[in-house]
Amino acid sequence: MKVLKTIANCCVVFLCVISVCVIIAFVYYHYFVKDTTIGVNNIDNQVGLDIQEILKTDDLTEAEKDELKDRYFLEVNYYSNDKGNGIQLQELKMNYFTTPTLTSANYRSTGMQYLGDYKGLPLNTWDGATEVKIANPFSNKNHSYYGTSDACVAIANNYVDKSFNYYDYTNGINWNGITNNNGSIATELTRKTEFIIKIDDRAFSIRLDKYFDKDVGDIRNIFGIGWKVGDMYNRYYYTYGSLFQSCMQAVRTNSAGYGDYYITVDLSSLFSIKEYDVSSGKFKTDDVTDIIKTYSVLKFHYDENGARNSTQSMFGIIDNNSKYDISEDKIDTNYWQERMTYNLDETSRYNGAELFNYRYSDVYDGYFVSLTMDAKKVFANMPRTKIKIAFDLQSSYFTEKQMKIVGFDYNAFEGVELDTVELRGYTQNFYLLENCLNDTGLKTFRHSAYITLSGDNAGNAEYGEVAL
Repeated sequence: MKVLKTIANCCVVFLCVISVCVIIAFVYYHYFVKDTTIGVNNIDNQVGLDIQEILKTDDLTEAEKDELKDRYFLEVNYYSNDKGNGIQLQELKMNYFTTPTLTSANYRSTGMQYLGDYKGLPLNTWDGATEVKIANPFSNKNHSYYGTSDACVAIANNYVDKSFNYYDYTNGINWNGITNNNGSIATELTRKTEFIIKIDDRAFSIRLDKYFDKDVGDIRNIFGIGWKVGDMYNRYYYTYGSLFQSCMQAVRTNSAGYGDYYITVDLSSLFSIKEYDVSSGKFKTDDVTDIIKTYSVLKFHYDENGARNSTQSMFGIIDNNSKYDISEDKIDTNYWQERMTYNLDETSRYNGAELFNYRYSDVYDGYFVSLTMDAKKVFANMPRTKIKIAFDLQSSYFTEKQMKIVGFDYNAFEGVELDTVELRGYTQNFYLLENCLNDTGLKTFRHSAYITLSGDNAGNAEYGEVAL
């Protein structure tokens, strides 16, 4: 009897051990082992469903059929000007639909055009002490930031790269509907923009809204071993400039060389996809598939010549001019030559000398800034120079000198080519005195939302004003 009791106790213990092992295995499998499902979206031709029916008839010639069915989401036109007989021209167009019906009556296209070789210089914007990075995967000129904020994300999502000419296509006509003020009748290519495209004869929406985080946690040597301290990272936001540059890189490095070809590119790292639900009338995010890969056909024309007139553009327009034309003896190479960019701030010097003058005004109780005459002479002798100016009105450079900067002085930058001016600071009026920006060709004036620009006769530069 005692032997049986001992055997029974051993069996109970053995069964308990097995039960615990089974429970541990179940918990591990439930929380740590997961089946991975992969979904693939193949974006092929963007031909309307009604056109597909027409193509089945014998009423069209083979040439007409080829023209009708040759419509893809991504198209590139690239004149490299390797022969030096024109200008370098890079163009990207996206073909899509305006409604989920996917018919030819709802065709629309939006495109980007760049005169030269787009380098995608990174953009930095700030919200207090937080910096947002617009991603440029081909540049090492990146700066880190800590944390995120809704305001910074909003800045990234609304960013439009001013380097490009933008065109829309409807009813057989291309046009630019973007103006210098806030009004626009064009399709703005921001991270919030969604396009309706066709995949397997079904409607999907596609949106460039991806980003990636790069870990920059502090690595410290403890007892000879590297340990990561802190949870810090850089966040890089992709924009349409990222897409543009990647497409040009793909075309430039293609193994077939110059000509007209088709390739398939991977858009998974840039775009998210949602399928149209007919019953609800809404586009719904895939919450079942773990990994979604998105591939798209890219149609391109790659040419060794330079562009010489607007007919070579896929938009029929070059630099917003539908009659653009250059003769053999007047080839404007300014568009494709490299340019030197100078980033100036309040601490900048040249050969040891300060670049800026500061004049005190009793009337305004502060200092007005201007370039020194020597600095103007230096930049006047650099015709391929592009200047970006960034002032922090509350920087230690000014506070240590007890200088309150209140504006740009008379003729402060007159005759010097400026690309961007940026002001950061607290609430104040910033005065632009007469002719301070005259003949500068300034494109963008960015400033903290708390700074108010004042001045009616700053000059003839028509710039876009952006609040940070």
